[in-house]
Amino acid sequence: MKLTLFFFLLLPFIYPQSNYFNIVDGKSREIINASSLWLSRSPMINPMTKSRVLLEIGSSLSLFTSNGYKYPNIDIGMKVTKNLSIVHKAYSFRLNQEQPQIIGGGLQYYFGSGDSLDWSTTVQKIDLKGLKYFSLSSFSIDLRKWYNWKSFKFRLGIGSNYFKERTFSNTDVLPVMIKEQINYIGFDCSFPLGTFNLGLENQITRSMIISTAFIQKEIF
Repeated sequence: MKLTLFFFLLLPFIYPQSNYFNIVDGKSREIINASSLWLSRSPMINPMTKSRVLLEIGSSLSLFTSNGYKYPNIDIGMKVTKNLSIVHKAYSFRLNQEQPQIIGGGLQYYFGSGDSLDWSTTVQKIDLKGLKYFSLSSFSIDLRKWYNWKSFKFRLGIGSNYFKERTFSNTDVLPVMIKEQINYIGFDCSFPLGTFNLGLENQITRSMIISTAFIQKEIF
């Protein structure tokens, strides 16, 4: 019952309010770069948690762009060993005449000195399908250092997003195929609130920031 209520409370928060995938009427390169950076984000899974399954829901917003592109996020994390988690995305939503589909996953590996797992690295591949004008595939890898301050947890590091965009034949605003790399700095924080964790993730590049507010529940 609490989990169902959790979903319904978050739906208005995560749902996008405008068509942010229209490369014909908008700034095509900016839309592609923002979308690929959004796909490359990964859930903030505490390396020291003893929980096996984690659900994270949130909303991403682009900063320093011509439009404040807003995207929904649903992530599942499954800790399979002390040092390894599987991360997975598989969801869809209705947006005007389109139905974007986000699917993919990856691995998070935790390491450190002794029993202190204060480093993590994530490798993942996420696809964006179901759009009218283009499809997008993102492969990302990052390295993060974890810090604790009182009840707050911080994750700081760097990452690279390698993406491949394919433009469909119904538009000529972009080349048929684009392959590029976007490097970013990651700065994230979270804190507990009751049985939930609230947090903010930031992917910082030279041209924009993707900022993600999230609520997280460790299920069992």
